[in-house]
Amino acid sequence: MSKGVFYYSDAFQSYDMGPQHPLKPIRLRRTWELLREYGALEAVRVEEPSPCTTADLIPAHSPEFVEAVRAVNEGPSPSGRHVRFGLGFGDNPLFPGIWDASCLYTGASLDAAQAVVDGAPVAMNISGGLHHAHYDRAAGFCVFNDCVVAIHRLRSRFQRVAYVDIDVHHGDGVQEAFYSDPTVLTLSIHETGQTLYPGTGFVGELGVREGHGYSVNVPLWPYTNDAIWVGAWRRAALPILQAFRPQAVVVQLGADPHFLDPLAHLFLTAQGWLEAVVDVHALGVPVVALGGGGYCPTTVPRMWALAFSELFGVDLPDATPPTFSYHDHIPVLRDHELPELEPHDLERAAHYAERTVREVREHLFPLHGLDA
Repeated sequence: MSKGVFYYSDAFQSYDMGPQHPLKPIRLRRTWELLREYGALEAVRVEEPSPCTTADLIPAHSPEFVEAVRAVNEGPSPSGRHVRFGLGFGDNPLFPGIWDASCLYTGASLDAAQAVVDGAPVAMNISGGLHHAHYDRAAGFCVFNDCVVAIHRLRSRFQRVAYVDIDVHHGDGVQEAFYSDPTVLTLSIHETGQTLYPGTGFVGELGVREGHGYSVNVPLWPYTNDAIWVGAWRRAALPILQAFRPQAVVVQLGADPHFLDPLAHLFLTAQGWLEAVVDVHALGVPVVALGGGGYCPTTVPRMWALAFSELFGVDLPDATPPTFSYHDHIPVLRDHELPELEPHDLERAAHYAERTVREVREHLFPLHGLDA
């Protein structure tokens, strides 16, 4: 069997929305440095990604939107036309080279998907996972939806592809793209849209027409901890994923469910979050692993290193190498001091999760031949 493939380029740093923006490209370089200092990259094939082409983007985005992004590559002030496409304000400010940078991270995910099509057991692009971009609109720090582009490439070989999203935010752009498609199962476990962007991802979003039952959402309340999260994942989401019998999986590895993340309210540890990655890997099918959210500089590199370790089968000591430049800030991979939660917060999170699990099993299990 061929080696797994890891895609990286220092040019990923060019996807930079400014010093005040919460999405910091340095998290990618620190993850790379951490893996390098461990010697973990010697066990995989490391590849420089190629930018995607306009033709690669069209299955996921409208030609008008693609052209609008290309037109602002030099960073002009946004016009009304650009604003219509979600560019130049709020979550998605314009920056010089936006087209080039967006094509590179999307191309890296496309390369990862192609590697799996060609026989790699796993391919990883930590710059990807930008799951909020819509067909004709940038949103939520995401210009192009590389997840959708990668899934389309996988469908050139595989009849059934599962998309598994463990980011704290609902994977709305990917769900939207395949909402009527029974060949792609979109599964997202996230903080409820009642309390967090993008305000979607409720159990009742089941898909339409032939895709009814192939959109799976497991929303959870703030202060959900490891036990509640893993329980909901394994009781509601995992059985459907297994019943779908995917031939390949795209997993979006958003690190923002961690209790230290500043943009959300779940209370997971790195090792609790990792349990879903372990379960995805245990399916025994090829995996395209993409990055995603994560806004705490001390959590993202170690969580992605843990995911790398699991997916590529590389043992990493818990203690990070002393030669790692950020070692003083990230001395270990796993969390050894657990967050303290008020009993009433835990109780509310547990009750919400129970309701979610019950609704998922009631509405979706029968559609997949499972007992509710």
